Amino acid sequence: MGKKIYYSKPLKYFWHHYYGTQKKFTPDFTNDQIFTVLRRNILNAPLGISETPQSRGLIISGLELWRDDYMGELLHIFFLDRELRDFLEKTPLSDIEGIKKFLYQNGQKREILHLYSNEKRETVVYKFALHLPYEADGYAFSLSIEADGSVELYFALGENGGRMSDRFYADVNKKNDAISLTQAKVFRFAINTIAYMKCFPDCVSDGVPQNLLQRNENKLAKNFTFQSSEKIKENQNSPLSKIPHFRQGHFRVLHSDYFANKKGELIFVTETMVKGNAKTVSTSPEIDKFTGNSDKN
Repeated sequence: MGKKIYYSKPLKYFWHHYYGTQKKFTPDFTNDQIFTVLRRNILNAPLGISETPQSRGLIISGLELWRDDYMGELLHIFFLDRELRDFLEKTPLSDIEGIKKFLYQNGQKREILHLYSNEKRETVVYKFALHLPYEADGYAFSLSIEADGSVELYFALGENGGRMSDRFYADVNKKNDAISLTQAKVFRFAINTIAYMKCFPDCVSDGVPQNLLQRNENKLAKNFTFQSSEKIKENQNSPLSKIPHFRQGHFRVLHSDYFANKKGELIFVTETMVKGNAKTVSTSPEIDKFTGNSDKN
């Protein structure tokens, strides 16, 4: 057995700062009762000096992800390789419309209460948390398909949270300030993680990693472990590379009627350089029949 390592814990801030503090005052309360008290107190408290309705909404969204977590409804994903996170953050969203359609057709339909409109609507959602090796804070994501067809992402990382929509991604992706770079990177990371899981099911296994340090894991949680696919790695024997790294490429949905039996499937298209010339390599030898959108975002 390999050396045991520690993994980041998503929503740690909500477990410790909100739940932990309230539990000291109301030790006999159930988790549901604590959630109700916390949500009511946050919504009813006057806005702080540097607080806005939007920033308060981020806290409520994080609290709702925490509720999904203690109820065992949040998917937990462990990355065996930190490099996989870097790869998914950098992989461009070249077929975002196709991926949106794929998400809509394959997501979980849930009735969501929208905070400020107080309206309940059926929405397609993906909620999951990521555990990264040798890091303190893990990501927690809530990705939803809105009524207008847009994809909205909420993410929590430590004490920080954010919201991002594909309606603004193209503009944000062109900017170089720290906030825009973070928003674009996290948006790619969330969507590409789902795409990776669908494209490489052989790299997804049930349960937590075998080298996980012993700790109190939620027994109700749905745990999966991701390993890196050899199909997206560069040649380890290449003289140009002394450390493992991944191929450039992007996820794409098959749109062409030519692939009658595979139309609508998600694939990964890899790109390499061969003697200075661009070359596209795909899981399918017929890649030229469905690469209608060549723009890279």
